[in-house]
Amino acid sequence: MTWLPDSAPGAEPLDRVFGLRPNLYEDFQRWSALFWEEGVLDPRILELCRLRVAQLHGCESELRIRHRPAIEAGLSEAKIAALQRASSDPAFSEVERACLAFSELFVADPNAITDEDARRVTEPLGPEGTVALVQALALFDGFARFRLMLDVEAPAEERVVVSAPGSAETALD
Repeated sequence: MTWLPDSAPGAEPLDRVFGLRPNLYEDFQRWSALFWEEGVLDPRILELCRLRVAQLHGCESELRIRHRPAIEAGLSEAKIAALQRASSDPAFSEVERACLAFSELFVADPNAITDEDARRVTEPLGPEGTVALVQALALFDGFARFRLMLDVEAPAEERVVVSAPGSAETALD
């Protein structure tokens, strides 16, 4: 449970923490939803990268969340379970591996991203997709850290499917 006061309204701790600054939460939710609604990036890649960032940070609450567009596009729990070994697992495409490696560098040391690392992402995604990936990684990295720093847990011990950040709709487990 978060160490912040639990006085703001909301269905889950993240809602209540953001409820202390409701104007920011509305903007955050609108901006976050764009990544899933715009279709610039394959939602499976987006979700794999989000989950890998959460793994790298050890953010269990983020690891319990699934985004509906990724599930509807065919992302399986089996593939998610193989995420830590994506670099050598044949179930992952070349572009998925490139995006995941890029994500790992983004979290660990963005200055370590080489021109070759960027080329492996930019060629398949194009400039618009690359910018969308980097923006999404900034969001995923920042809010995994936000959850950890403020000790904001997801609503339950089970996986939760959301249409957009902050709108839990259906439990999976």
